[in-house]
Amino acid sequence: MNQVQIVKVLGYYIDAGFIERIIAGFRKLLIDVDAICGRRINEEGLYELYLVVRNHPNLYTAVLNLSKTPTIEKVEVLEYPNTPVQVDACESSEKAFIFCVPKPLKIRKFSWGVVHG
Repeated sequence: MNQVQIVKVLGYYIDAGFIERIIAGFRKLLIDVDAICGRRINEEGLYELYLVVRNHPNLYTAVLNLSKTPTIEKVEVLEYPNTPVQVDACESSEKAFIFCVPKPLKIRKFSWGVVHG
């Protein structure tokens, strides 16, 4: 069993508490978030966030609760046979991070508390 899971979140960034609400949903159920990486998808404010979270018995509950959040469009749990996550910090004048997410073996999709895959 993997020590960490990758969770992909698609949601609309409408206020400064967007990322805080996502992290709080996991921390409320005692799940550690090791890394977070995100990017803007379109001009309407849709963002794609990848979270590396510790494997925990409450992970399924946290993902279901997160998928019911009004500004969240979709939550996906990416499943791999081994833990492929690498987060490397570059030592340069611009603190850039390289976050590689390979193609998963299986994807479980959640939207408004309903499992889609």
